[in-house]
This record gives sequence, structure tokens and C-alpha cells, in this order.
Amino acid sequence: MRDKITEFIKERVALADKGGIIENIWRTPIVKFGDATRKEYDDFKTLIHREHATPRELLPEAKTIIAYFLPFREEIGDSNVDGKYASEQWAKAYEKTNAFFASFNKELIGWLSEQGYAAAVSPDATTYDETLLVSKWSQRHVAYYCGLGTFGINNMLITEAGCCGRVSTVVTDLDVEHDAPVTEEYCLFKKDNSCGVCVNQCPVGALSRYGFERRRCDAFCTETAALHVGYSDAPSYELPGGLVGSNCCGKCVTSNPCTYQKP
Repeated sequence: MRDKITEFIKERVALADKGGIIENIWRTPIVKFGDATRKEYDDFKTLIHREHATPRELLPEAKTIIAYFLPFREEIGDSNVDGKYASEQWAKAYEKTNAFFASFNKELIGWLSEQGYAAAVSPDATTYDETLLVSKWSQRHVAYYCGLGTFGINNMLITEAGCCGRVSTVVTDLDVEHDAPVTEEYCLFKKDNSCGVCVNQCPVGALSRYGFERRRCDAFCTETAALHVGYSDAPSYELPGGLVGSNCCGKCVTSNPCTYQKP
């Protein structure tokens, strides 16, 4: 069933990549299957947000989390290297990807239902607490425990295909062999202090080698999003707050050793 789901995701991604507001933006998806019963998810209420949902709060019989990463093609990431604000190609690719997640996850849930399995996504997956600036369902933290990658100092998940792309997750009662969190450190700075390129990419100095100023980052992302309003791929996807949203800057995932691959 793992292979069947992986192929289903790859086929739908390839099909969606041929249309929309911008075409040919994704490389081959990476798909992992995490254990939905891991106790670490309970800790998210303390470490991330007091209302962060656990997989079994979304689906009482949850056994597995399907986590998948859509890596951007080099043309998309490279277009976003220069300039203070996100490039038009980056903004459109970001927006199309968010729209795809909203649409495809519904399709995936329906397809799993046809196979005899229940599935769900968090209603908070596309929103965040505007006071604390954290999510009640952190896609990246959930995906980390599914074995999708490790965190860089840019706070992005570095996967086998790099950190330049987007992550989504679906919870299901399907019971399959699970992937474990990655034990190898992918971030070169965390590994041996030999990098830190992403820090220099931040146009507003919100990122450092030892943390980041969350509010400065959010303010700039909001400013960036305002410049790229109007690329809506399909209003029926009903993403709250517009499709560009926060985190649309993308500068800290370009021109790094980990941009398109694990170092």
C-alpha cells in the first residue's frame, strides 16, 4: 500500500504541474509514512502551541501520517535569489503549491476512503496563531517525525531533495510500515559549523546562526505577500487569508548547499 500511495501522489503531482498559474515547478515528490502514535506528538502542546493537535485528536484511530514534500525545480529557486522581495515565479509557485495541497489532500482522503481507510487533515494546517506566530499543526515538525528530513538553522526541513519546496501531511488509520526520523544531521552548520549561508540570504536580518526574530520575519513575509496578491490559482480551494500567506519570502532556502539536495 505504501508504493500504491506514493505512486498516486506522484501521478497527481505530475498532472497538476502541467496547468495552473505557472507550469513545471515541481521535481519528484518525496513521500514518507510516520507512526501517528508516537508520544512526541503529545509534547507539541508544550513545545509549539498549547492547542497543537495530536494525530489521534484529528482521527481517533490514526495509525499513520503520510508526509510528502514537493521540491521546487531549480528554475523556481534560482529566480528568487536576487532582489529584496520574492520573485514573481516564486510567488506563483508558492501559491500554486498551497492551492494544490488544499485540493489534492481532499482527493487523497477520498481515494483512501475508497480503499477502505479513514483519513483527515488538520483544519489548522494552513493557519497560524497571529499573536504567538506559531501553528496549531506544524507540518514541518510532524513531517520530521515521519522521517522526511532534519531542520536547518533557517527553520526549514532539509529533505533528501533539499529544503526548497513545501510540505504537507495527511493522517490515516491505514497501518503500514513506518519510517523513522532521520538520524543523520543534514544541516552543515549544526553538523560541523561549516555553513550558515542561509543567514546571509535573509533580507531583513531576521535570521541568525542561533535563532531568528519571529516577528521581524513575519512582518517582512506579510509585506512580501502584499506585493503578490492576485495570483489565485482557484478560489474554490478556500485557503484562509489568501494563497500567498506567511513564509512566502523564500530567500533563506535559495543559494544554499541544501537548497536542492541534502549536503
